[in-house]
Amino acid sequence: MTTAKRIGAWMVSMHRPSGAIRSGGPREIHIVPAEDADPQEVARGITSTVLRQINTAPPSEDFAAMRSLAEVAEMEIRELGERLAAMAVGVTDERLAALSALYVHFVDAGERAPAQRLALTLDVNPATVKGHLRAARQRGFLTKVEGKAGGQLTEKTIETLRGMKRGAGTEEV
Repeated sequence: MTTAKRIGAWMVSMHRPSGAIRSGGPREIHIVPAEDADPQEVARGITSTVLRQINTAPPSEDFAAMRSLAEVAEMEIRELGERLAAMAVGVTDERLAALSALYVHFVDAGERAPAQRLALTLDVNPATVKGHLRAARQRGFLTKVEGKAGGQLTEKTIETLRGMKRGAGTEEV
């Protein structure tokens, strides 16, 4: 599948083979001058500003944005976020599982700073979110990825989320 977008004087096309991992980037990126581009802009060449504007995340229509959550716990992202926000502060299994699932959702959706996005969503300090994600990895809810955002949900996370879906441990006092 190939997508194209104009960025300034340039046409950027990205190719993803059919059946490729949906959260992965493109296999090829081509940048060529647009037909009606300003010759002076083309003469300056491709700048770092143009390169930074290239979004390599798959277009939203190419993948179900809630794929990971639907497969894992069949919860809507909004419901999961609301449950997480309503949970008591602390590092419980339920909180780590929900946080991990939201984090993976943001990563799969192409969010450039998923931990910061979680912090904004939950209205907490980004350092707190990063610490909880580290705890989630240490306690087996989220796999490790060296040097960049990401990871996969583990079977432990899936089971914990399924328990939350059935209502286990969610009774109000």
